[in-house]
Amino acid sequence: MPKTEPNPSIEITVAEAAALIGVDRKTVLRQIAAGELIPTRKLPGRTGSYLLARSDVQRLAAERVS
Repeated sequence: MPKTEPNPSIEITVAEAAALIGVDRKTVLRQIAAGELIPTRKLPGRTGSYLLARSDVQRLAAERVS
């Protein structure tokens, strides 16, 4: 059975990404839908959370500041 636990040093949840960027969770979900953020994977289940690469989110946060 594959490991489904997020690796906090590499992957973060949508809620964590929203806090890091300084936006609402729904904004991050819209960015995923628009292709601005690409999730590394989705946790199992119908409502499983998307996991995002911490480095991608940090890059996006830095772009928002510039």
